Amino acid sequence: MNRISVVIPTFNRADVLPRAVESVLAQTVPPFEIIVIDDGSTDGTVDALRPFTEKIRYIKTENRGVSAARNRGVEESLGDFIAFLDSDDTWHREKLEIQSACVERTGAGVCFCASADEDGNALDDIALMNRAPGAAETADYPAGDSRFFRFQRHPFVQAMLVRKDIFRKEGPFDETLRVAEDTKLIHRIALDTGCAVINRVLVTITRNRKEPGLSDSPDPEKAAVRYDCYLRVQGEVYWRLVPSDPAAAAVVRKNLLYFASRRAEIACALGDKPTAVRLARQGSSPGAGARNLLRNAYIAFAYPLAERAYSRKWGTGL
Repeated sequence: MNRISVVIPTFNRADVLPRAVESVLAQTVPPFEIIVIDDGSTDGTVDALRPFTEKIRYIKTENRGVSAARNRGVEESLGDFIAFLDSDDTWHREKLEIQSACVERTGAGVCFCASADEDGNALDDIALMNRAPGAAETADYPAGDSRFFRFQRHPFVQAMLVRKDIFRKEGPFDETLRVAEDTKLIHRIALDTGCAVINRVLVTITRNRKEPGLSDSPDPEKAAVRYDCYLRVQGEVYWRLVPSDPAAAAVVRKNLLYFASRRAEIACALGDKPTAVRLARQGSSPGAGARNLLRNAYIAFAYPLAERAYSRKWGTGL
């Protein structure tokens, strides 16, 4: 039997954290250990975890972000496999049982399952990746298989079971990234290690939050950070794909052009003309799409008007 260490990073989510912990404790195959890394919370997190004192390992750290919290959890872990769960998400009861059986049966060092939101809407493209008639529920993607990059939505890190030695080889999570740190790790695993993928929803991702996180914040300065991270991560994998799979690279390039155009818009809203114009021109390439090309042309050739329009849209009042 695989010894699975579950790592749950949390920051000021005392109201929903118990639900996440309970979903792990309810697993039909219990984990070897549950490690909660409190990333400097200032709410009632300690009190919220009091009923679970004998069932979890609780570690309080200074606030350094989710990547540092996850990395610390792996450092503290004693299991052979690692599974991550965010503190506002939940697992279905059979998640660990099904994934553990999968890695034992296939010998895979990494296994992903599908995820959905609270309303049951799919949040990844696992079903599309394995849509052939009569396809098995579990698919094996060997190292170098780049089909992940031909689709817009990769699996979630909350849906990953990874052997610890593989995580140490491909990781850790990049602590210099505020978002998309999970995307970067998943990209590396897909290309370097390969994985098994289960076409079954075993994770529920919370989308209706009381307060938006950095990945969905409407604040323009936070959005600028978000898109800078997207551009960096997509750019890294683009150059890896160009020699081996031009078709997959073309999909990533389209993402890059979109992110560049949106980042130009945000720079415009923040009054950063050099960045806005530079990105608008860089994003004006074949394949960018009509909407992105129009946005870029507006910024590059009618900047004063664009600045006023996008400052109203983003509420910067320039």
